[in-house]
This record gives sequence, C-alpha cells and structure tokens, in this order.
Amino acid sequence: MDGRSQLDVRPAAEPDVPQRRIDGVELARVTPYVDHRGALTEVVNFDHSFWRDPVVYAYCITILPGRIKGWGMHKLQSDRYFLVRGSVRTVLYDGRAESPTFGAFETHSLTTASSGLLLIPPGVWHASQNWGEDEAAIMNFPTRPFDRENPDKYRLDPHSDEIPFDWSLPDG
Repeated sequence: MDGRSQLDVRPAAEPDVPQRRIDGVELARVTPYVDHRGALTEVVNFDHSFWRDPVVYAYCITILPGRIKGWGMHKLQSDRYFLVRGSVRTVLYDGRAESPTFGAFETHSLTTASSGLLLIPPGVWHASQNWGEDEAAIMNFPTRPFDRENPDKYRLDPHSDEIPFDWSLPDG
C-alpha cells in the first residue's frame, strides 16, 4: 500500500492519471543558458539521438494569438518542432490504424521559458494553438524536403468532428 492513500485530505479527489504517450513521439526538453545579456538555447546537436535523421529542410511557422494551425499530417515525413517564441499547445492524434496507440491524444504545452524538441512521426495528426498574447514561432526540421509537385501534406479543419478535440482552454 502506498503512503498517499493513508493521508486524510479534504476535499477528496481523484489522482492524476499519467498521459499515455503516442508510439514514436519524442519530446526532448531544451535548457536555455540565461544571463544578464539574454539567453542561448542549443537546438541542433547531432550528438543527441533526437537528430538521428539528417536535417534536410527547415522552415518557420508563425501562429497569431488565439489561432490554431492544423490539423495537419504527413504520410512520408516526420516533423521536428522547436518553439522559438510564444506559448503554444500542440495536440497530437494518432491516426495510424496499425499503431498500438491508434486513436490516442497527446498534448504538449511549450513556452519560450519551457521549450523543447518535439518529434511527430508520419501518420500522427497535429495542430498547434497559440494561447499567448503575442505571435508564436515554431521552427520545423522535417525529415524530407518539401516536394512542390507532390506535397506530403494532408489537412483537416480543427473545428470539424473528424478528430474529436475540444479546443477551449481550461480556466486557471
């Protein structure tokens, strides 16, 4: 028996349930080095296993306050996100029918102060919501260059019922 269940605390409440991770998704938190002049944050370090696939292309996404970019999905490439600035909630939905985590959601709250590298595998739908007051910017380092003639990009309206997610933000 663990010690938590023996403590009498009121009001009674249910314990948090750990979020199930979607198969193949990785989050590597990065630590900024801060001093009186500003900050330095290491993004690409090929000694880290996050970068096992080469960097072949990069672009920057911006999201205005209160807006959502997504749902988007790729069948051939992984996305590798790094939040440059802002406050973003990135929601993932496993749409891979053969995946052990098919139908699962995963949510990541990234801020300038608590950023990270987020690997989103092929077949995982993703959308990012700017819940801050300023424009957010995300760098993406996909594992394949963009093919303008045959783009590997699939989209759904984030407010459709195709992927059942409530985009309202909780109070507090």
